[in-house]
Amino acid sequence: MKKSWWIVIAIIILLCPAALACSTPTDGKTFTESQNFCNKNYYLPKGITIGADNITINCNNAVLQGSFKETGITAKDRKNIVLKNCHIANYNTGILLINTTGAKIHDNSLLRNMAGIRLEQSSQNYLYQNRDVSITQEIKSIFSTGNHVRYTNKNIKGEFCRHNSCNENTPEKSRTVVLFQQNTLSAVLQEAIKKWISMG
Repeated sequence: MKKSWWIVIAIIILLCPAALACSTPTDGKTFTESQNFCNKNYYLPKGITIGADNITINCNNAVLQGSFKETGITAKDRKNIVLKNCHIANYNTGILLINTTGAKIHDNSLLRNMAGIRLEQSSQNYLYQNRDVSITQEIKSIFSTGNHVRYTNKNIKGEFCRHNSCNENTPEKSRTVVLFQQNTLSAVLQEAIKKWISMG
């Protein structure tokens, strides 16, 4: 009986390091598998990139710090990624989504970046329960519609909210998101052309 207990304890001790393992982000690295970062401060002036669909990056409250240049975390041509529990500080742009859909970006802090989040040709993404303390602008958008954005410390206002859902409490069930998802890039372009023509 005593031997079997020792075997169980030995197995638990051997398995614990694997269960508690965390990864260390390195400057400029592209991640193609889900990650759980170690809870530390990292100086990453070139930031990191999410390079695969359907993966989760959990910063585990780690701090990713730049030098007011580049982007903290970039996702380009991605689908259904999750980014959570990150403290992203001192970048030109904290988070950049390019041609990305179905992303869930939540429970992050964007601190002292020139711009908190930038969306380019991205739609149907859910950015919620994030905290933003940007230097110039909390969110920038280029041809991006049908996104849901909600910060915990401020309300989003302005042109962005004409084509995206702002400040809603429940992103997955938001009626506003469904309405905005009906907007297409061509509709946005048509509106821009009309304004340009009306200017003479």
